[in-house]
Amino acid sequence: MKNTRKNILSGLAALLLIAGTMPAFSGELTGSINEQIKQIQDAISQKGAKWVAGETSVTRMPKDKWASLVGLNMNTMLGAPTLAVPSIKVPAAIDWRNNNGNFVTPVRNQMKCGSCWAFGMTGTLESYVLINQNRPGENLDLSEQVMVSCSGAGSCQGGQLKGDYIVNTGLPLETVYPYTATDGTCGAATPGWEATAYKADKWGTISWPDDNAMKAAVVQYGPITTSMMVYEDFMAYKSGVYSYTTGKKLGGHAIILVGYNDAEQAFICKNSWTEKWGDNGYFKIAYSEVYNFMATMFGLQTIAFQANTAGKALPASFNADSTWMRVQPMFDTLKASF
Repeated sequence: MKNTRKNILSGLAALLLIAGTMPAFSGELTGSINEQIKQIQDAISQKGAKWVAGETSVTRMPKDKWASLVGLNMNTMLGAPTLAVPSIKVPAAIDWRNNNGNFVTPVRNQMKCGSCWAFGMTGTLESYVLINQNRPGENLDLSEQVMVSCSGAGSCQGGQLKGDYIVNTGLPLETVYPYTATDGTCGAATPGWEATAYKADKWGTISWPDDNAMKAAVVQYGPITTSMMVYEDFMAYKSGVYSYTTGKKLGGHAIILVGYNDAEQAFICKNSWTEKWGDNGYFKIAYSEVYNFMATMFGLQTIAFQANTAGKALPASFNADSTWMRVQPMFDTLKASF
């Protein structure tokens, strides 16, 4: 059975690599920005989608710069370690911005640099630290520039979701190497930063396509880094539950999945295009986009960081049961309803 499932997934992966080179269902948006937004709004109406499109900080950029806001290599996860997700009945909703405290750091700005992959992993590490050291509400600001310039995982021209560097070396505070939106050089970082770097104990991928596994991973591990294929319509997202409607493909993009809501059938995600885009820098995306193999392929690449407390000397502020303590009330509520 395991070999059969492995063969099926391998075949699916091959098809997805082919699909990744295929054109989108709809052609490139044309005309002025206002005309393009109208095309998107018409497509939303025609397809019965549940989101609102309009002018955003991104649509005000020159259109030929949109591609600089993506940059994830979507074909690089083969051979990566995997993380198991618990076989549990997950709660109907969770949002790590308000889960007995806020464990999500502020929305950042990758600027005109294809470093979404670095912002995704850095932001996830920030939440990992806040959760596992029980430090809600802190703006732990780690250096994306170190990830870009030192990790070898990518550059402003794009990169990969690989957690080896975060596990083996870690990331220091932003002040060690402030973000420049360029490739930079590792030697520009303050010397000796490795001694104060924050690390994760373990990293791995989450199975796909499986929206339930992604939900369980968010409950178990906290915010996780995930991926999607971005199209032109996404640039005009303002609110609601996104699903692909129209426009050409721009490229792979990394974001941070911070929660979900079954009532809306949607994941909640943190982007890296400032608070002026979308819903204060966030967006919701339909569960069904996980299975949209010919378009967004949401979650195709998803990684999480796992803490291992066995036999380790941890900071005094660390509470090994802190994650469970924050989600236990939700499970108690579910239990009482049966």
